[in-house]
Amino acid sequence: MRESIRAYAGVLGIGFRAAPWHATFQLLTGLVFAVAMPVAALGAKLLVDAVSTKDLGLGMFAAAMMALLSGGALVCVFYYVDCLFTVMEKADALVSLRLMRLVGGAEGLTHHEHPEYLDKVHQIREEHGRLAGMVNATAGVLRVAATLSVTGVLLAGVHPLLLLLPVLSVLSFWLGKVGRDVQVAAQEATSEPERLRRHLFDLGTSPSAGSELRVFGVTGNVLDRHHDTSDTVLRGRNRAEWRSAGLSVIDGVVLVLGYIGGVVLVLRLALDGRATAGDVALVAGLAMQMTGTIGLAVAYGTEFLFVMKVARRFRWLAEYASGARRAVDEPAPVPAALRDGIELRDVRFGYPGADSDVLSGTSLRLPAGTVVALVGENGAGKSTLVKMLCGFYPPRSGQITVDGVALDRFETARWRARVAPAFQDFASFEFRAFETVGVGDLPRMDERPAVEAALSRAGAASVAAHLPHGLDTQLGSAWDQGENLSIGQWQKLALARGLMRDEPLLVVFDEPTAALDAHTEHALFERFAEAARQGSRNGAITLLISHRFSTVRMADLIVVLDGGKVRECGSHAELIATGGLYATLYELQSRAYR
Repeated sequence: MRESIRAYAGVLGIGFRAAPWHATFQLLTGLVFAVAMPVAALGAKLLVDAVSTKDLGLGMFAAAMMALLSGGALVCVFYYVDCLFTVMEKADALVSLRLMRLVGGAEGLTHHEHPEYLDKVHQIREEHGRLAGMVNATAGVLRVAATLSVTGVLLAGVHPLLLLLPVLSVLSFWLGKVGRDVQVAAQEATSEPERLRRHLFDLGTSPSAGSELRVFGVTGNVLDRHHDTSDTVLRGRNRAEWRSAGLSVIDGVVLVLGYIGGVVLVLRLALDGRATAGDVALVAGLAMQMTGTIGLAVAYGTEFLFVMKVARRFRWLAEYASGARRAVDEPAPVPAALRDGIELRDVRFGYPGADSDVLSGTSLRLPAGTVVALVGENGAGKSTLVKMLCGFYPPRSGQITVDGVALDRFETARWRARVAPAFQDFASFEFRAFETVGVGDLPRMDERPAVEAALSRAGAASVAAHLPHGLDTQLGSAWDQGENLSIGQWQKLALARGLMRDEPLLVVFDEPTAALDAHTEHALFERFAEAARQGSRNGAITLLISHRFSTVRMADLIVVLDGGKVRECGSHAELIATGGLYATLYELQSRAYR
C-alpha cells in the first residue's frame, strides 16, 4: 500500500508540475458540475411540487436555482475541457522526458540483456501516455464520489431503501475492474509476442532491410511470421475482450433492474401518500442520472486502477534506474595522465542467461602510451572487453585497474569523459552535420574548428564537403531538406564523433571502419596509430579491434583472445616468430589476398 501511495503521488505530481494551475482548476471545476447534476434533479422536484401546491414563490426559486446551476455547470465544463487537454499535453511531454531519462539513465548495459526488464520497459513505453491522465483519472473519481454522495443524501430523504441504487455502483465498479484486469492480464501475457510482432513489422518495412529481404526471397517468410505472431497476440487479447464484454452485459442487466425497482418503490410511496409528485420526479431523474454516473464510476475507476498499475511500473523503473547508478564512497580522482596503464586481473564476465562466460579469467596489461590491437575469432570476447573498459559492464569477478586504482572507484561519468570511443554498432544521429559529430564532446559541440579537426582526423572531411549546406546540412531523408548518407558516410561521421575529445586516456576503435574498404581502413588506422604515438604525452592507450590483420600489425602490442582468455600477446614480429594462433590466422588471411 505504501508503494502504491508513493507511485500515485509521484505520477500525480507530474501533472501538477507540468501545469499546476490547470490541474487545480480541473479538479475544482469537475467537482462543481458533478454536484450540479443531482442538485438539478432537486430543482425539478421543487418545480413539480410548486405546480402541485400552486406555490409561485417555490416555483420561482426552483427556476432561478436551475438557471444558475445550468449556467455555472456550462462554464465549468468549458474550463474543465480546456484544463484537461492542457494538463494532458504538458504532462505527456514531462512523462516522456522522465521515461527517456530513466531508460537512458542506467549506467551500464547489463539490464538490456534481461528479457524480464525488456518486457516491463516495453509495457511502460506502450502505456506511458496513460500516466499523463492521472490528474484526469483523479478528477473523474472525485466527480463520481461527489455525485454519488449528493445523490445518496437526496435519495435517503425520500426513503432509506433507495440508497441501494448508489450501492449498485460498487457492484458495477467491481465488474468493470474484473473486466479491465482480464484485458491487462492478456496484454502482459502477450507482451513478448507483441514485441516480436513489432520487430517483424519494422523489419518488413525498413528500407535498410529491404535489399536482403528481396535478394534472399524472405519477404514472404517475414510476412508469415508476422501473421502467425499477430494471430497469437490477437487471439489472447480478443478472448479477454469477449470476457470483459460479458461482464459489461451483466452490469447492464443489474442497473436496469435497480432502476425499475427504485421507480416502482417511489410510485408506491406516492400512491400511499408518503411521497410527493416531486419526489417521483426526483427519484426518476436521479435514477436516470445514476446510469450515467455508474458508467462514469466504472470508466474512471477502472481507468484510475489501470493508471495506478502503470504508475507502479513507472516507480519500479525509477527505483531500478536509481539502483543501477553506482554510488562510489569517496571516489578516486580520474588521473590527468596515465603513467602505468590499464590492467585486467582474472576478469570473468558472462551475459545473463548464457551457458558460459564470455571472459573467463582474463588477465592483461595495457601499457600507457601504447597502441594495442585485440584480435580473435567472433565470440572471443573482444567487444565485451572493450565495453567493460568503458564501464558498461562490471566484472562478475576479478578487477580492472587504471594506474593501480580499481576502475569501479571512479565515478562512471568522469571516467567516460576521458574515453573516446568509435563503435561498429554506431548511432545515426539525424541532426545537422556539425551536431552529429559534435555530440562526441558536448561542451565543444558548437565549436566549428573542433568539429572540423575531428572530421579531418577521421578522414571524413570529404563527407562534409559534399553536403549541400556543408556542416549545416540536416541529415536523414525523413526530414525536410534532409540529406541521405551511405552506410560508409555515416560510419565516417561516427568515427569523427569518436575523435572529438582532445585528451582522452583511452581511445577505442571497435571495428569502426567495417563499412569501409581494407585500403581505406589501413590508411586510417595507420594515421591513428602515428597520431597516438606522437600525442601520447598523457599516456593515452589506443585500442584497435579489426578482423583485418594487415591493419593490426602496426600496433605496438597485439593481444590474441581465444575462448575468453588471452592466448598470446606481443608485437606482430614476435607473434609471427612464435608460430602460434596469431601466425596461423595471419597466414590464412594473407593467403586469401595472394
